[in-house]
Amino acid sequence: MDLEPERVRARRFGFSALLLWMSLGFALEAAHALKLSAYLDHPLRRELLVWAHAHGIGLALVVLAYAASGVTPKGARFGPALRGASLLMPLGFALASIGVSEVDPGPSIWLVPIAAVIAIASVLGIARGLPKA
Repeated sequence: MDLEPERVRARRFGFSALLLWMSLGFALEAAHALKLSAYLDHPLRRELLVWAHAHGIGLALVVLAYAASGVTPKGARFGPALRGASLLMPLGFALASIGVSEVDPGPSIWLVPIAAVIAIASVLGIARGLPKA
């Protein structure tokens, strides 16, 4: 089984996601610097966007680690699910900031626990597919 296409997909996704979520972090810092009230005056919105940035960066790094070391015949079938979860979780935080009230995030926050379960199951499957030492 040729695993190189899966490695390439994972690397391309990982670096693209890293660029996207790093750019969001830069935009959040710029919003602070420019004192944008649409960002600064809503603590829950600010927190959700910071969580989107942090989870996006972390999960992009997990995908890159998978691309670097975890692609095995048994683990490769979990790669697409890991990439999907790595997109859905930070996107759930980011989209939830759009319909935010003072205390409740928007309904897309439900993407977060769904993506978390998928990510955990994917990492478990990848880990179980690694060769025994």
